[in-house]
Amino acid sequence: MKHGKSKKVIRRVGSYLLEHKWLFGMTLALAAGMTLLSVSVPSVIQRVMDKIFNDGLGEGDYLMKGIGLIAVLFLTKEIFNCLRIRVNNKLEQKVIFKLRRDLHDKLLDLPVSFYDKRKSGDIASRVVEDVQNVERAILDGTEQGVTAMLTLIGVTAMMFFQEPRLALLVFLPLPVLGIMAYRYSKASKRNWTLVREASGDLNSILVEDIQGNRLIHSFALKDREKARFDKIGRKLEKRSLRAMYRWSIQGPGASFTSSLGILAVVGMGAYLLETDPGFTTGQLFAFLLYANMFYEPVRQLVSINNLVSAGKASGERVFEVLDSEVAIASPEEPVPFPATDHAIRFDSVSFAYGERSSIVSDLSFRLPHGSTTALVGPTGSGKSTIANLILRYYDVDRGHVKIGDADIRDLKLEDLRSQIGFVSQDPFLFDASVRENLLLAAPKAADDELEKALRVAHAWDFVNLLPEGWDTLIGERGVRLSMGEKQRLTLARAMLKSPPVIILDEATSSVDVETEKGIQRA
Repeated sequence: MKHGKSKKVIRRVGSYLLEHKWLFGMTLALAAGMTLLSVSVPSVIQRVMDKIFNDGLGEGDYLMKGIGLIAVLFLTKEIFNCLRIRVNNKLEQKVIFKLRRDLHDKLLDLPVSFYDKRKSGDIASRVVEDVQNVERAILDGTEQGVTAMLTLIGVTAMMFFQEPRLALLVFLPLPVLGIMAYRYSKASKRNWTLVREASGDLNSILVEDIQGNRLIHSFALKDREKARFDKIGRKLEKRSLRAMYRWSIQGPGASFTSSLGILAVVGMGAYLLETDPGFTTGQLFAFLLYANMFYEPVRQLVSINNLVSAGKASGERVFEVLDSEVAIASPEEPVPFPATDHAIRFDSVSFAYGERSSIVSDLSFRLPHGSTTALVGPTGSGKSTIANLILRYYDVDRGHVKIGDADIRDLKLEDLRSQIGFVSQDPFLFDASVRENLLLAAPKAADDELEKALRVAHAWDFVNLLPEGWDTLIGERGVRLSMGEKQRLTLARAMLKSPPVIILDEATSSVDVETEKGIQRA
């Protein structure tokens, strides 16, 4: 992935943070307060130690006051930390919700063709796991990174104030640490990108196995699906281990390199104690504390680098969806849906799915207003395609589809689809009650309207036999109903809409002959 793309991801996620600038500012202010309190502790310890070494314990009052002051500093620091964690958690949840909501809204706006090319499990992985990774990387990385930088600045100032000669020694390992972090960052992001792709594939298999559970049992495919899951699962395991393997070297390597700076300070400090009368044991002890405080945020920045690398990989997957073109949208100046003439006309229409050969080629016909027309033909001849084109799930490659005198591309999408009752051969019902599923078509419909629609669809009798009647929960995708019952409910939902145009795409394929005839008569 290009460096520019990574910077763009960070910049865009940063815009989500700036929507909550007060919370973000409070987090940074509390982090700055913690830094000041932390940096002041070694200086207090130095004064206490020098006083004891020079004057002895005496009555111990100075020691107890010093210990009390240090305890107050630590307590105040942790109070700041508690507040910081609370504010930061609130900020995290607001950012992650906004990013997930934007992603979900975008998925609802994208055309059907977007889903033709992608696995549902991979899309779900982007909404849940990738957004979480982005949030952790950018939000935690920013907050921890700023805290680390403030600590570095404060500690550096104190070290040069205390003893510039020792301060210079502390900086010796930094070039090596910088080179290590740069080389790790380049490889880490590439590895985490592969991890996220494999995770999406694994989620896709899981979704397929859940949705196709009955098929798997009926065809005895459990061993096959276990093998598929194991194959992708092992790929994910291998890629994850590869990504973490580099960190297993980077983390300890950074710690060892920074420890060399500590050793240099110890050696030089011992020399100064012998040769410089003005250099005290308390100074050396405080300086060692400062040196350790200096390297801790350095190591933290190296660790954040790993976190951000994973976040960049996930961020690119999230923004790939957010940046996807909404190829089918309402025109800027839509025309009204025809009030009286609802005739459907195809004028020299040609259409193909992607790179495939044309399903419909130079097709022209007219379905008069108020008529009933049946399209008959073999599988793959384009019957469902015609329904998809009328609903504008896809745009024609050439020609025009019109309702009345209006080209459907000139209509507002919501107006077009709200005036068409569509029942597909694969009925879809939400995990809700019968009533709630019906009211999707007409939220304000009265009970007598619901009853009329159910009777027209020959669903009245079986609905009343359900345990809770209309209020019976029917499960995900209507799993507690038979295929015929699901088709009749989706028919009732379409009828409740009372649309001027009704399209039935093999909508009664699972209904018995007598019921089908009754529905047709209705």
